[in-house]
Amino acid sequence: GNFSLVQSTNNACAIADKDSTIITGGEYTMKVVARYNLQGHVENLPDMTQGRIIHGCGSYHSGGTMVLVVAGGLDDDYNPLSSTEQLTMGGTAWTTAKILPRTLYEMATVSMN
Repeated sequence: GNFSLVQSTNNACAIADKDSTIITGGEYTMKVVARYNLQGHVENLPDMTQGRIIHGCGSYHSGGTMVLVVAGGLDDDYNPLSSTEQLTMGGTAWTTAKILPRTLYEMATVSMN
């Protein structure tokens, strides 16, 4: 089905999750994290701490729980970032994770099951 995003964005990053997709950051939605499925918007997750565009994102599972990860990108002044954050699904806030060895943006990322 066709649907519109709740907020217009571009240069965001998408994470697949079973029957839905989680969109992180992007222009006009720098800190927003939203879940969509084929019917449209499902829910907003907690905002990221650092707004970012053209960043990397992915997920992994820890003890059967999905953990979202965002890394690098550009901030709202277009400065390159080396910061990373993670959100354990069901959690209420993103936490800072180990920084990247250097600033990165427009990079490819993978998710691990």
